[in-house]
Amino acid sequence: MLFLFLFLAPVFSVDVPSPTADKPQSKIWFARGTWWAWLPVKGGSSVWRRAADGNWSRQTALDAGLQGWPGQADVWADERQACAVLVAERRLAFTCLDWRGAGYEPAGKPVEIPVDGKLETATLARNTKGEWWIAYGLGREMWVRRSGDGWKQAQKVSATAAADDDICGIVAVGGGIGVIWSDQAADTVWFRWRSDNEKGWGAIEPIEQGGKNADDHIRSSVSADGRLLVAMKNSVDALGSPQLVLRERSRDGKWKSTPYAPRTTTGEPSRPAVLLGGNPEQTILLHSRYSKGGSEIVRWKDGRESLLIPGSRVNDVTGPKSRFPIGQPWIVLASDREGNVYEARLN
Repeated sequence: MLFLFLFLAPVFSVDVPSPTADKPQSKIWFARGTWWAWLPVKGGSSVWRRAADGNWSRQTALDAGLQGWPGQADVWADERQACAVLVAERRLAFTCLDWRGAGYEPAGKPVEIPVDGKLETATLARNTKGEWWIAYGLGREMWVRRSGDGWKQAQKVSATAAADDDICGIVAVGGGIGVIWSDQAADTVWFRWRSDNEKGWGAIEPIEQGGKNADDHIRSSVSADGRLLVAMKNSVDALGSPQLVLRERSRDGKWKSTPYAPRTTTGEPSRPAVLLGGNPEQTILLHSRYSKGGSEIVRWKDGRESLLIPGSRVNDVTGPKSRFPIGQPWIVLASDREGNVYEARLN
């Protein structure tokens, strides 16, 4: 059974607004018996460690290697390594931290990945062969790059131009790499998959079409039994109608979509996240709730919202890419426009 512990005061602060943004990215991970966060600061990014007493401390020894590089990070991590794609408006980079003895050290200088245009975001995944893949939207099309060819070749996975603000997310699933993206121009959510044992990409699959089902909010997780879960927003934007959708891809590649979280006169659901944890495994749905008073973080469970992180301008909840660890605190973070970072524990 889950219990919620609310933290009204920020657990730490940085010097840039909304550091836990943006929508498809994961900023935190659990490794070496504790939680970590990778967040932007002025001129670069910063890594934070959570102590057993709940206090967070900045790992200043890593600052020098992260200064001068984009600060917006999507993080993949295991017990040995934490790697991130770093994003700025017109820059993209990849870097890793290796665990050595008592802490992380840079595995090397970040690698600049050339892009020609304006970026909103990018996400990172690693396949079964140990290759890194990055996906991003650029020029209304969706693109991927991989470490196996030195990040040199950009591969377009979409076929038609989406809306200017549409985005994509990449995930390792089913022995391959999958990209899911919103396409508000075609009122469609698309998916494309590539087996790790094949040289090319499969056909583009429409997950859902029509009914204003597409919007540029994407967050995914993979279950222990190999199902892909994706939390998204739609564009219905009508009172009494669900604003969010949980899309599930079965192990045999079949999709189903379950709308949830209706808009009310007092709250507008947005920026959903789906996380997984526990044994038996639990699906955890979190999102922002906007109102005239600002925004706060809530959890959707049993057909209703419950307050998770209260506040007037708290937004952008972020959790780990991996499933929550058994026997450890389940932590999520969110932030406000003043750079304050808030924590909630889910168990």
